[in-house]
Amino acid sequence: MCIAIYKDKDIVIPYDNLKQSFNSNPDGAGFMYVKNRQLHVQKGFFTFKEFWDAYAPHQERQAVLHFRIKTHGVINEANCHPFNVNKSFAFVHNGVISGFGSKDFSDTYHFNEEIVKPLVNKWGNLAMFEPAIKELIESRISYSKLIFLDRHGNAEIFNENKGVWDQGVWYSNSSYKPKEVVVVPKVQYNQPALFNKPAVQPQQVVKEGELVRLNRNFYDKDAKVFFNRGEIFEVIDVNSDYTANLMNDDEFSGKEFAYNVPFSHLDFYDDDYEADYTQYKQTSPYKYNPYDSWSDY
Repeated sequence: MCIAIYKDKDIVIPYDNLKQSFNSNPDGAGFMYVKNRQLHVQKGFFTFKEFWDAYAPHQERQAVLHFRIKTHGVINEANCHPFNVNKSFAFVHNGVISGFGSKDFSDTYHFNEEIVKPLVNKWGNLAMFEPAIKELIESRISYSKLIFLDRHGNAEIFNENKGVWDQGVWYSNSSYKPKEVVVVPKVQYNQPALFNKPAVQPQQVVKEGELVRLNRNFYDKDAKVFFNRGEIFEVIDVNSDYTANLMNDDEFSGKEFAYNVPFSHLDFYDDDYEADYTQYKQTSPYKYNPYDSWSDY
């Protein structure tokens, strides 16, 4: 999922928050800062020690940081953030921008080459600070977040409301925190009694890194993506309103994300559950239809 971070001058990000951000997003780190009206971009750190040794001398400066989890593109320095638009302007991205990305290069790389650079080349760096341009891009990138910084210290966060401010630091998601555990409220389910691994039950927990299965269809209205019952996801964020953000690593379509999925739509997933689920599909007198809900049985 990655995490993007912004902070002003003289604010120091806690060391533990940085280390947790790297541990949660270990596919390459980078940061940028302004010094003497020059924009400095450093990236391609694949151990936390490498990152910390480079960042520590600048930790009191205004800065933008990024820790990557691979989606599109290979794991290398070229696909690490920040991405230079030009020598005086750069940005970082958290999320997935649909329609961009390839085998070798990330969706952010292509978004920069095909959208951001042409805009800036024609209209200048300040184009990205225009409210109309910002609104257009925010409507295109859905749940993604972008942070731009120029050599004068002008900064702009796109989809700022989808992240969180914590002690003067803006984080694009909660992966800077230790893995959060949330108790699931009691809900009622209509699910075949044959399954000995039923849906999420009271006093069980949903936490980051958990494998879950959708027990009913889910439509992400913001991303305009439909997910079928039965799809398997990894939990990447747990939200305070008893919803979760999920990632599905599909061998054909690559990584997909579902946001704000209610806990009531989720089953815990393990090998025993999978065996029961497969047996049910093979032996049930009802024809399996992924568009049905459990209540249809």
